[in-house]
Amino acid sequence: MGAHVDQTSKAYFDVQHRKYTAYNIGAACNLPNDGLSLINNRASKGDSRKSWSVCHHLSNFEGLIDYYITNGSIMLLLGKCFCQDCCETILSQGDLNEFIQSCDHLTDREFQEEFIYPLYRINREAFRTRKSYVGKESTRWTWISCPHIADENELEKIYLNCDPIFLSEGFVTCKHCLNIVPSSSIFMQALLECEPMTDEQLQQRVIDHLYPINHDVLEAVGHYDRQI
Repeated sequence: MGAHVDQTSKAYFDVQHRKYTAYNIGAACNLPNDGLSLINNRASKGDSRKSWSVCHHLSNFEGLIDYYITNGSIMLLLGKCFCQDCCETILSQGDLNEFIQSCDHLTDREFQEEFIYPLYRINREAFRTRKSYVGKESTRWTWISCPHIADENELEKIYLNCDPIFLSEGFVTCKHCLNIVPSSSIFMQALLECEPMTDEQLQQRVIDHLYPINHDVLEAVGHYDRQI
């Protein structure tokens, strides 16, 4: 199901000649009222198809909150969503069979509602900076993105080259920035051209763009044909 694990770092697709038309995806937002204006009446042309596979450690709210706060990075790769343990298991076994049998298979809409929205909520509560003397939020920014993920063209190249996208402790990075951006000072992050984002900005600039790219990748490898 989907693409196999590629350990050659070679691209599956010709990035130079493929173009995508971005469209929005999702449903009504169920997060607390905090000014977030996400996803009203957005629909996906592939909403009935299972386009995402989420490992069983992250497929329910309790598991997601326990892992995200205490353990580390969540990895998105070619329609798959892994925790570190599942990623290491896949690499050691050399195939996806155990992962595919144990994970939850979700449509775009289900992925948005059951994974992305809860992740926004958990990240906002756990990692947003607060003013300690009044207990109020000091900023609407909830994420810091590396410059490669923040750039639409670079994001597409990263995804098509089978490189993972990491989400960890309020940071969204490519593999090259994973160990650099989170440990850098604010000054160094500015020099690296990292970008702070609100939940809505991350949705519009990153998540919404991933849906059509992911569809094209899965169509190219015959993922949807296996669901018929």
